[in-house]
Amino acid sequence: FSLSIYGNITAFNEVLSKARCRIFYKYGNRNGTYITDEFAEKLISTLPYVPVKGIYDAVSEDFTDHGHERYEGRIYGIVPENPNFAWETHLDEDGVEREYACTDIYLFTGIYKKEALDVLQKSQSMELYADSIQGEWKFIDGKKYYVFTDGCFLGLQALGDKYEPCLFRLSFYHTD
Repeated sequence: FSLSIYGNITAFNEVLSKARCRIFYKYGNRNGTYITDEFAEKLISTLPYVPVKGIYDAVSEDFTDHGHERYEGRIYGIVPENPNFAWETHLDEDGVEREYACTDIYLFTGIYKKEALDVLQKSQSMELYADSIQGEWKFIDGKKYYVFTDGCFLGLQALGDKYEPCLFRLSFYHTD
């Protein structure tokens, strides 16, 4: 996925910079999952303190994939306790206007300057905590979807150029 970056990243203090994050949209997703209004609200309630993470390869100067274990990589940022959540409309590259769940994030640009800023230019994927996921397969409008009924965030994962997000579209954009 290509991502949309707007404006400039805002310095919060010497160590942290603030950005906005477009995470997911409701209903049918191209990966065969379906997010209901109720599940979207449950997910949103788990946003505070979710890490923005990635596995950075210094040789290729790029992020890799999700890794084999969820503890691999570094935390490059975090969703704040008060995430400034909003549903925001965005025109996607496929010409469809979608309403995305959006939140503030803080990136550790004073600690991991290059990698933390690279997060803004990479594909990302949201990760759900596997033990929390519940749902069932259903046909909706003639298509088969996995309809989530429960779950919580594990992280927002930056991916390298060779990797496609495997759960939902997740893109970062700067705040003005």
